[in-house]
Amino acid sequence: MSTDEILRILRMHREGIWIRQLAREAHVSPATICNYLYGYKNSKGKFVKPILSKYVVIQKLGGGALTIIKLK
Repeated sequence: MSTDEILRILRMHREGIWIRQLAREAHVSPATICNYLYGYKNSKGKFVKPILSKYVVIQKLGGGALTIIKLK
């Protein structure tokens, strides 16, 4: 899976898409999508910057329990 694949799916859902739905369509886990959105620590303990942050807007609903992702 690549960033290009995720961006392609986001372009198909201009109104926004839930993290779980995006993960389903990209055939990855929701955790992988969250890593791409928020960043993560690699196996050496080094923080890897978020890959998608410059492309998307993250909208939290329901006290942060639900997240919709939209292209900028």
